[in-house]
Amino acid sequence: MKLTDTQINYFVSQVLKLPPGKRQEYLKQVDFLIKRLESKIKEDASFQVAGFKKTGSLVKGTVLKPQGDNGVDADVAVYLNVSESDKADVAKLHQIILKLIRAVYPQKQSGDFEVQPRTLGIHFRDSGLDVDLVPIIPIVGQPGYGWQPSSGQGQPVKTSVEGQLAFLRKRSDADPSYRAVVRLAKKWRNNKEIDQLRSFLIELLLAHLQDTRGAIPSLEEGIQRFFLYIAQSKLLQPISFPENGTATRFPKDVVVVLDPVNSANNVALRLTDAERKEIVQEAERAWERISTASFCAGKGDTIEHWKEVFGRSFVIEE
Repeated sequence: MKLTDTQINYFVSQVLKLPPGKRQEYLKQVDFLIKRLESKIKEDASFQVAGFKKTGSLVKGTVLKPQGDNGVDADVAVYLNVSESDKADVAKLHQIILKLIRAVYPQKQSGDFEVQPRTLGIHFRDSGLDVDLVPIIPIVGQPGYGWQPSSGQGQPVKTSVEGQLAFLRKRSDADPSYRAVVRLAKKWRNNKEIDQLRSFLIELLLAHLQDTRGAIPSLEEGIQRFFLYIAQSKLLQPISFPENGTATRFPKDVVVVLDPVNSANNVALRLTDAERKEIVQEAERAWERISTASFCAGKGDTIEHWKEVFGRSFVIEE
């Protein structure tokens, strides 16, 4: 049997989304953090920090409810007053941010900080919120753009936080179901432990499908369309967007999905061929499961197939 939007939305609202008011609570905590940081840099300009901007899934409205090892992360872009020549010195950029954080939260323990390739993470024990602080070096003469450290070992990436948020806002405004399908795809990714399929890449794949095929007729068809696209294309078709203009070629990259704010940035750069094949294989299995479920006569058999895709927490009613 096919599932209705009401049934699938029950799973999204009860299992995948944060409880009512919780997202706003987390956003207020991030706002409070930013307010304290802004107050400190106004007192002392030596911190070399120009400003902040919220970004990531919490702001986009696609964050998942914490489950197991997957908690709630909030991303904050930190704009630094340093030369563009320092853009590759990630250790220096992290130290600038860490110095500011320690000045505002001197009681924080060393275990509350996590230095990652691209970000500096800070953990708040009371709420369980993790905030990733992303250093951005503004580009002179290009308002809104800046250099961001690569999450791998590559060169810094030119980006626009405002541009990326506007891109995704345009897609979610055009299709109110966009965010729900993003959550479903992320839940499938987490359930199958396909960690290499990053959230931004999921958002871009679904945005591409919306651009080329229109809004989804239903949530079931929307997630099926996502799985089928991956299975049929095998992620070998380069993807660009109207915002890109002329697409850049990446002949050496296995998967090519262009950043809508920077045609020279392949968001899927680090995917290996083995990882691509794993994603395709899991998508094929997911498509087959839900296709089979749609032909089941009984509710129980139908739900069992969906649970194979999204985990044992999948429910459609109380």
